[in-house]
Amino acid sequence: MKREGFFAERVFPVLFMAVITAVCITVVSGIYLYTKDRVALNETLFLKKAVLYAAGFPVPADPKDIEKSYAEHARDVASESGELSYIELYDKPGELLGYAYIANGPGLWGEIQAVIAYSTDLSTMRGIDFVKQSETPGLGARISEEWFREQFRGKRGPFSIVPEGTAAKENEFDAITGATRTSDFILALVNKAPAE
Repeated sequence: MKREGFFAERVFPVLFMAVITAVCITVVSGIYLYTKDRVALNETLFLKKAVLYAAGFPVPADPKDIEKSYAEHARDVASESGELSYIELYDKPGELLGYAYIANGPGLWGEIQAVIAYSTDLSTMRGIDFVKQSETPGLGARISEEWFREQFRGKRGPFSIVPEGTAAKENEFDAITGATRTSDFILALVNKAPAE
């Protein structure tokens, strides 16, 4: 019977795991560094696409056309700290249509981030689009479906929730059946957004 030594039983497995861990960390770090600029660009593009949709402008499919349309219709306004404060929306140069805000709130499984656009009166909603959400697929994730987003166009808050398919007043929106908590989170999000 062959007897294993201390090195083979104790030291070698630790060294082997350390080498494998270092290789994996190096590969993952390399991929992250190689793609971080592309990821940031895609996040910015996704936000611009959401602003255009929420404002009611046609959203082009080509990324270059999205950039061009955003440059024509939107102007970022930064706070004193340099962070994005809100976005001015223009139909034509000099013709202000309204404003778009990025609103954040809690969701069931994580943060919900929405772009909410208003007319210049800051009470009539032009539209909403969701930039970030991790709600349950088939339930709360339905907030990203067109029927849900479109129901906010031209409505005025403060909003109230009604059962799905029954919204009739300008301050009502349809809840998502089976996603009560997500609907409540959206209610809080759209009712606090103009004041931010």
